[in-house]
Formats: sequence, C-alpha cells, structure tokens
Amino acid sequence: MNVKLRHLENKDAPFMLEWMQDPEITRFFRFDASSVTLDSCLNFIRSADSQPDAAHFAIVDENDEYLGTISLKNIDTEKLCAEYAISTRKKAHGTGTAMQATKLILEYAFDTLGLERVYLNVLAENGRANAFYRKAGFSFVREETDAIELRGERKALNWYEIKVEDIEMKAVKNNEIAVSVAVITYNMQEYLPQLLGSILKQKVNFRYEIVVDDDHSPDDSRTILREYSNKYPDRFVLSLRNVNVGGSRNMYGVLRKCRGKYIAILEGDDWWEADDKLQYQFDFMESHPEYIGMYCNSWCELSRTESVQRIRRDISEPMVFRYKDFLSFHFFDRLPNSTDTAFFRNFFSTASEREIDVFYKAHRMVWDQSLALILYGKGNVYVDPRLVSHHRTIVEKGGKNYQSRYAVEDHRVTDAAMYAAHEEYMEKVLHRRCTKFYKVRGMIFAEAYWIAKKSGLPEDKEKAREIWNQRRKKWPLIWWTFVWGCGTIKRRLSRKKYSGKEA
Repeated sequence: MNVKLRHLENKDAPFMLEWMQDPEITRFFRFDASSVTLDSCLNFIRSADSQPDAAHFAIVDENDEYLGTISLKNIDTEKLCAEYAISTRKKAHGTGTAMQATKLILEYAFDTLGLERVYLNVLAENGRANAFYRKAGFSFVREETDAIELRGERKALNWYEIKVEDIEMKAVKNNEIAVSVAVITYNMQEYLPQLLGSILKQKVNFRYEIVVDDDHSPDDSRTILREYSNKYPDRFVLSLRNVNVGGSRNMYGVLRKCRGKYIAILEGDDWWEADDKLQYQFDFMESHPEYIGMYCNSWCELSRTESVQRIRRDISEPMVFRYKDFLSFHFFDRLPNSTDTAFFRNFFSTASEREIDVFYKAHRMVWDQSLALILYGKGNVYVDPRLVSHHRTIVEKGGKNYQSRYAVEDHRVTDAAMYAAHEEYMEKVLHRRCTKFYKVRGMIFAEAYWIAKKSGLPEDKEKAREIWNQRRKKWPLIWWTFVWGCGTIKRRLSRKKYSGKEA
C-alpha cells in the first residue's frame, strides 16, 4: 500500500473516531478516549492547521481514504526539535503504512521545517510500539521510571530520538540511489549522444542511475549505448531487447527496473537543457510530500534542420493537476506536460501488476496519458513553469518517426481502445467515477459510425464495429452518436436557412 500525507479534512472525522473508540488501540493512551465524540474529532480537525507549534497530517491511501493521524508537536524553532506522534486505524496495521508515514513526516521535519531532532516517549510496557520506533530509526535515549500515573498505577516511559545527521549518515552508508533516469530508444542514433550527454552533465549532490532499454533498433543505437555503458559502468543499467515490443512495453520494463527513490524520464530524441534539472526537481519533491510527482516546462522542437520551436505549455505560474483533470475531453488538458520533464516518486518497483499494467495494455506506443492517469490515482501533480528540456515533435512527410506516422494514419480504433482501457482502470482499479470521460471514446465512435454510414465501405464499417466491441458499456457510444447526428442536422438546417436568405 502506498500512502501520502495531507491536511486533515472534515470527512476524516468518522474514521478518526473509529480508532479512538477501539480499546485495543487506545489501551496505552494517556487520556480517556472513550469520551471522544464525532464533534470532538471535528473540532480537532478544524483547529489542526491553526496550532502554531504543531503540524498534524492525515495519512491516506491511493483513494484518499484516511488511515490515521501523524503529528509533530511542541515544535521549537529555537532548539530545532519537535515531538513525534502517530496513531492509525486497525485497517492499516501490518501494511507498512506507519513506516511509510513516519518516513514522510521525518522528511517534512528535517527538509521542510529545518529541524535537527525529533523525539518521542512511549510506555515502556508497550512492546509493539517500542519495536516499531527502533525499526523506524529512532535511537533509545533513556528510561524514566515512575514517570506518569495511568489508571492508578505509576508507569515507566522510554524516550527515543532521531537526528538529521542520523538520516544523512544512513543514506551515505547505504549509498542509496536517489534518482533513476528511465530512458528508452529506438532508431535514435543521431540523437543519443545529445540525450545521454544532457543526463551525464547533471550537477547533483546525490547518486543517480541511468536505466536504458533499446527496443531492438536496426540502426547503431545499440552500439552507442554499449560504448556509454562501458565508459560509465557505475552509472548505466543497460538492456538490449532481442525483439521489438513497442514503446509502452519497453518503457514499462525500464520503470520496473528503477531502484531510485524518484524516477525521471527521457526518451530517445529529447534532451535536457538545464544542467540542474534533476537537482531542482529532487529538492522540490523532498520538501513537498503532498505531491506524487512534478513536471516542468519544455521547448517543442518542430524541425530537424531549422531552429523552429515553441513552448510546450505557455504558463507563467505553477499549476496543479488532479484526477478530475484527466476527465477533460481534449488530451492536452489531461497531461501535466511532456514526459521528458516528469519527475515522480518511485512506486513502480513495488506496485502490483494490476495497479499499473494499464501503462502498457492501453496502447502499444502511447503511454504518456496512461502514466498521467496512474499518477493522478496516487496523488496530485505539480507543474513548474521553468523551462528545462527540449521535446522533439517533428512531423515530416514520409517520416519514419512515430509522430510523422501518427499524423497520416487512421488511429481511431487504437485511440478508442486506449480510452476504453482507461475507463476500465478508473472504474475497476481506482474505483472512481469517470462518466465525464465517456465523451472521449463516444465521440471517436460517433465519427467512425457516421463515416461508415456515409461511405458504406466495408473497412469503415469494420472500424466502427471494432470500437463498438471494445467495452460492454454501450450507452456512451449510443448517446454521443446521437449528439453527433443532431449536431450534423442542425448545421445542415442552418446552412439551408442561410442559403435561402441569400437567394
């Protein structure tokens, strides 16, 4: 289970009351939790953000369901320390939720608040809690005998602490990979040196790896990759496929191999302009645990031979993309930006197949929309207006690259299949409504249907039939075909009326 932290909301109150009234959870509490009511929980939630010396967060899952509360209390900005506290619902026990949440709150304490020490105390007889704190990295400081009176008995407390240098030394000791750069290539020999050079020139204060997979290129891409891998053996994780599997399957395989805390993406013909791109995004994500990922801005290069480019997303202020944005009709409104600017928390290394297989099942070549959907299912995505990358979107007559072929091919069937897979994913994996999104596939079918109706050609009828059979849910196709037809009739009547006036 992947969790995140967010501010407490009123909807969390019933779940908070649930663990407050569970005697198995509250038997080590130092107050009478049985007297807590729903109103008490709501009052706490409403006051949480206004407490100057405390930071309270809800621990939530991928569906934004409250699992517990984690806090920093008694925050002292002079002594640079705070007290840690956590409590979770029984549903979260044994799932790793508390450990993940603890890691996130410590990152917040040390990286965002700039604290140097986080401490806690716990009843000495609470064996389970003591074991958890030691496992989470807290060091035992002392035992305080007869420290408090609880239900008529004097009880001992164990004190623990964790310091920022403990975290830093652990990272150095483990030599952890902070960032994995996921790269896929196919027939990109002329661009590879520029792409790889833009990664290797990154100025960072952490360890990163470059995970590359070539999709059986017939050109010299594989030779170039071997040369770089031999030159930088401690940096490259290289795979060379014996058969071509398509861009989506290839990138999925690379993402599954990534070992870093974060993942950045760069495809075979793109390159990074900013030499601090990775450090800039790493620092942002370390200090903003509320986001699952972030994108920056990029230049779109439109020609091989001339300097013709435009800004991918013309913004001057940051944006935040959420699940609801994916329901937009136009695909550009669904995407944070081009994937060469993407930087997100690595859940691919641990996620189940069902959680993420839409990445390659939706479309053989197109995966940027599937990635956005998976990210939105796990949290919000921040978009920074800073230009850091160059994204090649070159369309040439007779060109062999995917953009050139996509511009001239009829892709209604494959696009509709992709959106059908997205509908299935939203409903059956994310368990969210996507009624608004039905319009996307509905309009594709409507266009195919009316073209087949007009032409009468067998191949046009077959395309409409393929789209019709992609999902059991038919009513969106029927509805949007009806809307399309009504719009056509309305336009014809309008033209006829206008022609009559002219006559």
